[in-house]
Amino acid sequence: MRVIAEKAQVLITVKTSPQPSTKYKDTVCTAGVRLDDDSPRWICLYPIPFRHLETDLQFKKYDLIELEIRRRHEDSRKESYSPDWSSVRRVDHFDPWERRVDALRNLPLTNTCELSAAARADHAAPSLGLGGVADLTGLTFERHPGWNEKQRAILSRALEEVDLFGSGLTPRKLEPPRLVVTYRYRCTGPTCSGHRGQILDWELTALQQRLRSVTDSELKRVIETKFVDEMFASGRDSHFLMGNFENPVKRDKFSVLGVWYPRQSDVEALPLF
Repeated sequence: MRVIAEKAQVLITVKTSPQPSTKYKDTVCTAGVRLDDDSPRWICLYPIPFRHLETDLQFKKYDLIELEIRRRHEDSRKESYSPDWSSVRRVDHFDPWERRVDALRNLPLTNTCELSAAARADHAAPSLGLGGVADLTGLTFERHPGWNEKQRAILSRALEEVDLFGSGLTPRKLEPPRLVVTYRYRCTGPTCSGHRGQILDWELTALQQRLRSVTDSELKRVIETKFVDEMFASGRDSHFLMGNFENPVKRDKFSVLGVWYPRQSDVEALPLF
């Protein structure tokens, strides 16, 4: 079946940590909100070999980009599209938070219980959402097990291959983060008994890479300061940016792709919903 391309404008809200890829060396999953339609809606863009793209094609979180996309019909999640990464053009950067709030204010709020129940009932149920947090218990830290044998082979082979993307870039070998970090929380579901949501945000991996020389205890303190104290500070209207897995067996499992944490004053100035 021939898949027709369309042009989209996407406000990037999510960039997950890079993972080894047989075809693209390593890729990221990117998500955001389409702003080219009458009503904003979620979109997931995969795969993007981000670290191997030319510098002018690389984009940041909360950049507004324009690109060509094609629906990924092999994935039943309606938000799932394949990007033509060579078509990426940065249009704008949304800063301060007030602009971001204005862009997302018509998106519905949800929660982890609601997303999981919908996915169990229908594999094509929403795969992305802005999830409310009723109570944040804290973080759990585990040692990353390292890449498995297949992933190590992919990355070793990638170092020997020519540049497939014509970028002239030779990124540093992809290393796993030192720690796997998970939120423990209750969502806003009325009968929620609690969840564990692994943080897949590239921001967490980048932070660990910058702090390679510090001790585990010091690294944990910095992560808690950023992902708890700062993102869930008093005066912030904090929610999780949630996403699930392509694998139908795991479709009802939602991870934390990022944190949405505008100031309460920005939300009140421009009502989010």
